[in-house]
Amino acid sequence: MKVLGPALGALLLLGAAAPASAQTPPETLTWMVLNEINSAYFDRTEPFNRPPLVTRVPDGVIRAVDVTHDGKPDWLIDYTDSGLMYCGTGGCLRTLYVSDGDDYLMAFDEQSHTFDLSTRGGDTVIDVQVHHVFCGSAGDDCAFAWTWDPVLKQLVERPNAAGESLLGNDGGFAPIGERESNRPVEDGLPAELSEVWHGQRLTCPSTDDDGFRVYRPTFRNVPDLNGDGRRDWLVRLPDPCPRDVYEAVQARPFSVWLTGADGGLSEAWTAEPDHWALIDIATTPARLVSNPSCGHGTACPNVRLRWDSRSSTFVPVE
Repeated sequence: MKVLGPALGALLLLGAAAPASAQTPPETLTWMVLNEINSAYFDRTEPFNRPPLVTRVPDGVIRAVDVTHDGKPDWLIDYTDSGLMYCGTGGCLRTLYVSDGDDYLMAFDEQSHTFDLSTRGGDTVIDVQVHHVFCGSAGDDCAFAWTWDPVLKQLVERPNAAGESLLGNDGGFAPIGERESNRPVEDGLPAELSEVWHGQRLTCPSTDDDGFRVYRPTFRNVPDLNGDGRRDWLVRLPDPCPRDVYEAVQARPFSVWLTGADGGLSEAWTAEPDHWALIDIATTPARLVSNPSCGHGTACPNVRLRWDSRSSTFVPVE
């Protein structure tokens, strides 16, 4: 997703931006953060009832980092000290833009408790700790890690700083979250999954003001599962509508969609109901784990699976 380009400065009537140094952020990012800070206090019905206009980005909010190693700075926006309500139990919002020729790409845009860069195995690794809800079970905060892939032009999963290679939460923690409010979810989906997103939504009665709530499928782009070198997808359809607020419904199963040689997707395997996906990236291709809702303990009968090319399906690991 290209988000910043050489023409954006003109579009914002800021003029052509000078080349950014390691210390001076692009004007476009400065404008964006200042606009977010000042807009947070704006009420059209009371334009005079607001604090003074902020004209300088607080120290440490925008800083240069080096993720792509292409000789150009990448830019991390850390909203911790921005004064905005972008922090909570899930941590603070961090947004990372990486250089791509004359443009920049959004690589990370999520809340996290920490966001650290280090070097492991000669690669620059991004390590984050996130709320335990993203681990698939209650407990301590969980950690995920990525490196930048210049061919795929996205962050790709790596074992975290503790060496843990199991990606929970139905396939990991997406570095760019699904937020329909600021960008259409289907824009980031292949055509086949865009059809699922549009066609498999579910409308359930609720106590909301409208009297209903719309639930949509969720998607996770995951490492290669069948050994063809292409990233694959996990899809989970929305759970059935409960008859009342007290009814506990059984979670719908997740399914695996494999990417073909032509880039098209096809549904290849479906789990049992009330199972959750884990991906083990300790091997190449990655291993699929179907985890019942009993948790991640040794007493919970996880089913480890590998792709069998002869039968064209996933089979238990012997």
